[in-house]
Amino acid sequence: MTEDVTLPRPVLVVARTLSVVAGILLVGLILLTIADVVSRNFRDRSIVGTVEIATMLLVAIAFLGLASAEADGRHVVVELFESRFGVRTRMVFSVLRTLLLIGLGVLLTWGLSEVLLSAVERGETTNDILRLPTWPAKVVLLASFVLFFAVAVWREVLTISALRAEPSGAHR
Repeated sequence: MTEDVTLPRPVLVVARTLSVVAGILLVGLILLTIADVVSRNFRDRSIVGTVEIATMLLVAIAFLGLASAEADGRHVVVELFESRFGVRTRMVFSVLRTLLLIGLGVLLTWGLSEVLLSAVERGETTNDILRLPTWPAKVVLLASFVLFFAVAVWREVLTISALRAEPSGAHR
């Protein structure tokens, strides 16, 4: 069912842009890791702060691609199971998924917002040498999750609309 729904172009552009940013950060992480290995082999010491920077980059890389994966349907789906049911049953599943996504999205957004505000208020930093502020990574997490849940709910709403247009009793 997911291939039948299309999202608005601005949503796709934002999701894909974040995915490209994740790719660029991944290249940066690879180059940093290579530079650190070379530094350890030729200068007998690591680049200061590599572990901290790599950790922050990994967080960003992991979550920036979520919305794009959802928008493109590049994630684990249960269509094989659902395709055995009629339109009405698939619509019930889709409505339940939508409600679950909204509830989970609200909870995670609220929780991540609280964590972000706390980090900003306390001036939270990493524990290593560079003492980098943690709030930028938390902003990335919050923005990624909000966009992911918006795209996921939007796709489910479009799926429900497509199911409503199918004749009753139709199987895929």
